[in-house]
Amino acid sequence: MAKQQISRQQELTERTRREQDAERNQDFGDQAASARLPDDPKAMAPRDAIGRPSTGEPV
Repeated sequence: MAKQQISRQQELTERTRREQDAERNQDFGDQAASARLPDDPKAMAPRDAIGRPSTGEPV
């Protein structure tokens, strides 16, 4: 019985460690993708005064 409890604790510890490692190993692209929601205005391309995607040139 005690062996089962120890193995469960080890399993939980390993799972926690793997989750933490996965969080630490995220690269810049993973972080950027999860940083913005699709409806966030900063996630869209810049727009000009008319509302079209802007290339930076004045209208």
